[in-house]
Amino acid sequence: MKAFFRVLIILAALLVVFFYINQPVKENEPLAPNSNGKVIPQKEAPDINKSTVERPTKGLSTLVGHSTKKLQEKLGKPDRISPSAYDFDWWVYQKSPSNYILVGVENRKVKQVYMTGKDSNAAPFKIGQGIDELYRNTITDTEVNVKIKDNIYTFILNEEDLQSRILVMYDGLYAQLYFDAIDKTLEAVRYIDGETLVKQHPYDMTYVGDLITPSVPSSYKQEEIDQENKKQLFELTNVYRLQKGLPALLSEEDLNELAMAHSEKLAVNKISQEEQGSDVFKDRLKNAEIQFNSAGENVTEDYLDAPEAINGLLNSEKHRDTLLNKNFNQIGTGAFGKHFTQVFIQRDQTNQN
Repeated sequence: MKAFFRVLIILAALLVVFFYINQPVKENEPLAPNSNGKVIPQKEAPDINKSTVERPTKGLSTLVGHSTKKLQEKLGKPDRISPSAYDFDWWVYQKSPSNYILVGVENRKVKQVYMTGKDSNAAPFKIGQGIDELYRNTITDTEVNVKIKDNIYTFILNEEDLQSRILVMYDGLYAQLYFDAIDKTLEAVRYIDGETLVKQHPYDMTYVGDLITPSVPSSYKQEEIDQENKKQLFELTNVYRLQKGLPALLSEEDLNELAMAHSEKLAVNKISQEEQGSDVFKDRLKNAEIQFNSAGENVTEDYLDAPEAINGLLNSEKHRDTLLNKNFNQIGTGAFGKHFTQVFIQRDQTNQN
């Protein structure tokens, strides 16, 4: 009888090994921004063109610089409020799957508005418009200056930036235009004031004068920031999938735990190239006893927030294929500092633990 049970145990173990070996799993290399956000001090101030384009008079960009009273008059109460790593709080508005809004608020003042979804009021831009049309009707440049008191900050856009995230300057306002470089369509817009743009410096930047930096959050606050980034990554994943005509994914706790743990390991321990082999993700799924029909993983490092990360993933061919895989139906997301992880699987509800 004991021999019989031993045989059963061995057979069960072999079945588990066979299952994980034969399930299709795709793990991409960690994705880093095309611009490292280098900050370089300069001794001489650049020449600044004093002529400026008037800021938009319609749309949600008009909220930047105004009080939260005007914000609530326009959008109502947010679905949630959470801290960011840049001194402002995120006010999150999930109006609908086609109208997703993030508002940065500091000291009861709107510092930035990010919006995506086909129904977003991004005037004078429109989500879904072509990049060629935008270039015909918008003044753009490879260098954009921000002057704050006696300090001058110059953002330098590279070739990839000009195809995937353009920076447009208005009078006292800046617009980051996030494009799908493959479909050549506008996916999201972020209106932001100069001070917050300098704190985030999403592009390479030179400066003359004093550098403005965000305060360092406590460990407790950082945990809250990570949780908010995790939620935004999940929500934006579904918004972007829906924009491409794909079904939304269900968030599952076992996948969230796996993604959070991997983001932390990536940030704290700096995973080696050997650990980034194609079998590592499969091993983590196996160790977590997660059953699936197919699986995929996207990892980013050194992205300043979830909107930047999702744009980067969309514009990297391999990561895009995973993000927009029509077969996946469940997801887990994780964030630790500037490191983000998406775990995708196709799993029948009957197979769920």
